[in-house]
Amino acid sequence: MIDQIFLIAGLLVAGYLLLSLEAFVVPGFGVPGIAGLLCLIVACALALMKFGPFGGGALVAGVIMLTTAMGYLLPKTPFGRWVVHRKTLGSARTEVEGLAVGNEGVTESVLRPAGIARFGERRESVVTRGEYIDAGKPVTVVELAGQRVVVEEIERNDEV
Repeated sequence: MIDQIFLIAGLLVAGYLLLSLEAFVVPGFGVPGIAGLLCLIVACALALMKFGPFGGGALVAGVIMLTTAMGYLLPKTPFGRWVVHRKTLGSARTEVEGLAVGNEGVTESVLRPAGIARFGERRESVVTRGEYIDAGKPVTVVELAGQRVVVEEIERNDEV
C-alpha cells in the first residue's frame, strides 16, 4: 500500500517537473510536456483505482486546480515575469499612431475586405466591414480598434 502511494506521489512530482522543463527550458510542446501530462494522468488513474472515487476524485480535482493555478499565477510572479520578456512583447503597437477616425486616403490594392491604403506618405494595412473596394478608390477611416484600421469608400458625386 505504501509503495503505491509513493508511486503516485513520484508520478505527480515527475509530471510537474517535466511540465516545468517544457515550459522553461525546451521550446514548443514536445516530449517533456507530453511525458509530464502522461505522468499526471497515470497518477490520477492509479489514485482512482487505489482510493476509489472519493479519494481518487479528490486527487484529480487537486491536480486540475494546481495546474490551472500555476498557469494563471506563474506569469504574475517575479520569476514568471523574468521568464516571459514582456518588454519584447510590449514593443508591438497597440494603436495606430498618426491615424484618426475621419482621415482620408486612397486604396493601393483591392480590399477584399483587407488590403493596403495610403494616407499621405504612409501605407497601412486596412480592412472594410465586408465590402470589396477597388484599388485607387478614396476611403475614410471609420474605426480604429487596436491595430485594426477599418475604412469605407468615399462616395463622390462628380456630376456637374
